[in-house]
Amino acid sequence: MKSFARMILVSSLALATMFSGCKTGMFAPRTGELFQTTRNGPGLCADVFGAPLGLGIWGAQKSGYEWMIVFVVPGLPLAAVGFVADVCVISPLVDIVCLPYDLCQPYHGCYLRIVDEDGRPVQGAKIHAKIHGDVDLGGNVFSGTTDAAGEFKINRLHDVNGYFWASCDNHASWFHCSHFNTVNAKTEPDGKIVFQFTLSKMNPGGWKAKKDISREELQKLVPGKWSADKESRRWLMDGFNCSFANDPERHCFTLDASGSAVAYVPFPFGYRSYFGGKDKSKLEPPYSSWSIQRNGDGAVGEDNFLHNEPPAEWVWRIRLAKNSDVNKFSGGSSGYYLGEDEKGIYLSPGPFSSNENLSESPGPLSSNESLSEKLSIKYRKVKE
Repeated sequence: MKSFARMILVSSLALATMFSGCKTGMFAPRTGELFQTTRNGPGLCADVFGAPLGLGIWGAQKSGYEWMIVFVVPGLPLAAVGFVADVCVISPLVDIVCLPYDLCQPYHGCYLRIVDEDGRPVQGAKIHAKIHGDVDLGGNVFSGTTDAAGEFKINRLHDVNGYFWASCDNHASWFHCSHFNTVNAKTEPDGKIVFQFTLSKMNPGGWKAKKDISREELQKLVPGKWSADKESRRWLMDGFNCSFANDPERHCFTLDASGSAVAYVPFPFGYRSYFGGKDKSKLEPPYSSWSIQRNGDGAVGEDNFLHNEPPAEWVWRIRLAKNSDVNKFSGGSSGYYLGEDEKGIYLSPGPFSSNENLSESPGPLSSNESLSEKLSIKYRKVKE
């Protein structure tokens, strides 16, 4: 009788420990998705048992480490054992123990929430998301549209590390995909796990060349201060992840009639490769001169090789450079193209057509999917 009572006590303690593990995240963050661990596929156990096999394969690919191929022989059966034990025994056991906890959760899964710049939910936004797990190297792709709350449900949360693309009519599409992981997840009072992002309605608009202007008129127009307008700065914030987009001392340049320039703009790769990060332009303006170039004049000293592609049918551009000699490559330059819209004349560094594939760093989501909206960051002349 005492042995039976002891067995009941030990079993109860074991179950209590495992159940508390469900709540504390010992068995991965749980969102209420039933049999979450099993559906996530091989986990830590398979990783441990498969380590010798991985070492052998790694050694086969590295010069000087060929001797590690011997690890493949014992590693293959160990990896098979670990895989079967993990998927068929350990993971189902964890899920069965956590089943009462999962059933009690008010929500099952996590949510991507899209709001506009005023915090209002964006309904009908198209979502393309890809999530990676511990050993799920290929990732899992989700797609759909947001509901009336601006939310899109994802059933899996195990070690969330993903990225996604969002777009919606009458909103400014992102230029880069957005990353999300457990670090920026927000658990709301009711238990819902949410990743919130902004898709602004403030749109910089597309590109249209300014054609009816002479070089002489342009030489009189250009001198002065030019700054990214309000719509462009909002797009830099939401579409490019630029935390300092509203800093009036950045994303601007002053051009002197003598040909000198003071430019606080991204350098050297331009906006197409610009993705938040550190901007040293405020500390040290990268460009010191400017010149006028006309399309078809055959001017050399083109933009940096990673800079934006020129817009279609451009006529005039302002070349910012360190070297004032247009016939000598300066080691870094940027083209700001002259355009015009209903608000007036502007200079634009691009991007002019968002045709890059969806990417993780961005990293492809699908080779067939591309960004279709044509937008242009616009610098307008301002009064000082």
